[in-house]
Amino acid sequence: MREILNNVWVKRAISVFNLIYVAIIAFLTYATFLYHFVINNGQTKAFLAVFVIANAIFLLTFILTRSTVLTKINSVILLPLVFFLVLFNMGEWVLIIPPFLVAITVFFVSKLHETAKVVLGTLYLLLYVLGLMALLVLNYLMGGTSVETVLDASLSPDNAVYSMYDMDFVEENYSDAKAVSPDGTMKFYVADVKDNNDGMVKIIVVPYNQDKVFKFFTLEQKGIQRTIKYYKGRGDAVTLPYVQWTADNKIQYKLPDEDEYKTTTPTMPEKNFFDFLGIS
Repeated sequence: MREILNNVWVKRAISVFNLIYVAIIAFLTYATFLYHFVINNGQTKAFLAVFVIANAIFLLTFILTRSTVLTKINSVILLPLVFFLVLFNMGEWVLIIPPFLVAITVFFVSKLHETAKVVLGTLYLLLYVLGLMALLVLNYLMGGTSVETVLDASLSPDNAVYSMYDMDFVEENYSDAKAVSPDGTMKFYVADVKDNNDGMVKIIVVPYNQDKVFKFFTLEQKGIQRTIKYYKGRGDAVTLPYVQWTADNKIQYKLPDEDEYKTTTPTMPEKNFFDFLGIS
């Protein structure tokens, strides 16, 4: 077995196989630039197990082929590629930590020339430190410290927002059956927004049926939404509105103490590709 694994042509073949890993990371990076990565309900442990095991297997194959030209090239490519994966998915630690550990390990164990390692390692360190600092600063300046929580039946009772609202009202009026427009292209949701002031409750319309659903995770459309109305205050300081669609795909809303619905025609804006920076 050892003789087979030490065979130069076997190592070259395995290094070609490792391109699958680079392709997967490239796919996840590009996909999460366009979509929001969400692990499906009840699939967190399964996804974590499969993802960690897959990363571990590929790491072993990279180490085995560390002297091949293709693995040397991959060791140079992976760290900047994973940087963008981290950039687009800050906070999604399950998704970004395994590839980052693989990328940094492959970089150091590969038989790349030491001078090249020092130069590239310095550049990559600057890339990560300055890039992530810039991301945090931009997110703070553009988005502040606001936290948006969708009010629907999936909200966990463990969430602090859960006890702030009448969840019976939420489940009755904001269900998926009522939230989706008659033509099936749009969906509204009501969100609690915690910010540095009194907070607010928003009615937001987003595209519907544009998500990419996989076995363990879903890529949810992001960067396209329209705020229809907001009400200052949170919890007891605000009353949740009634929201509904009309037959011609207009959205109506009113507070419980109001007699008539206000009606508006939601139009979707162009996709915001810089959503990950907090720019809205």
